[in-house]
Amino acid sequence: MPQLTIITICRNIVSTIERTCLSIVNQTFQDFEWIVVDGASTDGTVDILKKYSSRIDILISEPDNGIYNAMNKGIKLATGEYILFMNGGDEILNFNTLENVFKKANNADVIYGDEYVKNDKEYYLFRNQRLLTPKSLYKKTFSHQATFVRTSIQKKYLFDESLKIAADYDFFVKIYFKKKYIFERIDMAISVFYLDGICSTNYELFNEENNKIHSKYFCFFQRYKFDSKYRNSIQNRIFHYKMILTHPRYIAGWIKRKLIK
Repeated sequence: MPQLTIITICRNIVSTIERTCLSIVNQTFQDFEWIVVDGASTDGTVDILKKYSSRIDILISEPDNGIYNAMNKGIKLATGEYILFMNGGDEILNFNTLENVFKKANNADVIYGDEYVKNDKEYYLFRNQRLLTPKSLYKKTFSHQATFVRTSIQKKYLFDESLKIAADYDFFVKIYFKKKYIFERIDMAISVFYLDGICSTNYELFNEENNKIHSKYFCFFQRYKFDSKYRNSIQNRIFHYKMILTHPRYIAGWIKRKLIK
């Protein structure tokens, strides 16, 4: 059994897939299998991947039902002790990164570090939660490009494919609240994440799915305490009903609106 499975999903990213490949094949640590799940690319992405066929253990190129359907395909095929997702366009930070991770890490269920975030204008360090608490997890998403998850856990809790861009966040919140898994943070950057994918550009859907996840796992009192927008909405609702119950004009207006509807 290899110590690690690296899973790369991609589709039609011919201009950026090679930086991902190079960051993987040139690692000084090589005790890993590499699974690539391509979504039937038509732009030459597969041709570049075939250049690395001697290092890729499994290459699939076929239509899929979205990001997390492709990621779940890779998970089901994984045989390593841990899984790292290094998806098309992103890259492992340095050629000795994996070697340093497994020198530092203990036998935790989830090992996580930091990542650099990059686009045309910005390049900054995104720090995963230094102290993992319900509040920190509520306020900040978790970077899976900088996270190594024990394969047995990832197979047990596959990504929720009904979510389009936040199923990885859903996964981390879910296993955190199981409270039996050990999370270990290592103080180093793992990867470079490029702000050009669907998760980085569709903010409306991202916020919508985050709200669903918050409602699913965090109780009313946690949401009220952690989220000022949620707290204000509750307070405004209480004020509204208080006005309805205590002022005749509001009662009449509220009844009128209900009748019109």
